[in-house]
Amino acid sequence: MEPEDRDFARLADWVEGRLSEEEARSVEEQVAADSTMQADVVWLRAFNVVSKDTVIASPPPDVREALVDHFEGYAERKHRSGLLKRFVAKLSFDSDQQPALGLRATSTPDLQRIIVYSTEAADVTLSVRARPHDGLLDIHGRIFPVNNVYPGAFDVQLLADSSEVATDATNDLREFAFTGVSPGVYEISARSDGVEISILQIEVR
Repeated sequence: MEPEDRDFARLADWVEGRLSEEEARSVEEQVAADSTMQADVVWLRAFNVVSKDTVIASPPPDVREALVDHFEGYAERKHRSGLLKRFVAKLSFDSDQQPALGLRATSTPDLQRIIVYSTEAADVTLSVRARPHDGLLDIHGRIFPVNNVYPGAFDVQLLADSSEVATDATNDLREFAFTGVSPGVYEISARSDGVEISILQIEVR
């Protein structure tokens, strides 16, 4: 087994809680200081969420090989893309407040809120609609890359207190959605091969 494979296997054991307390503390310190390992942790946790409800008594070898190939492809794309460019989005319009940056307020339905965030890489629009029957919220978003610099798909996370609440991947129009969200304060992270956009402290109500 190559050193990189051993490191990744150890990281997977840490994410799944299979290491001793001393080993876990050592890996935690490495992750805190290494942005590449942090990205791997995000991938592993996302995979665990997807696979949580999948029960396989004895995974056949071809399934394991497919998973290894999938991760190697992910790692290769990340290596080709070089350092990930990170942007923190700024609020540029909120239909619940006075419009920012000179934008005019628009007429929206009473139960819908329109929010626009901007970065040098892309603009992100959010539509937050209340569901009268259960008090929960549906969030629909769309990403508009500036000058189409980042034309690929984005993986989008909804986070609360740094914990993942929901995930989605953009479609061909770079649209994403989170449904049945409880009112509260959230963060949204959208990542493509070369860019990560963070929207901090979104209060939805």
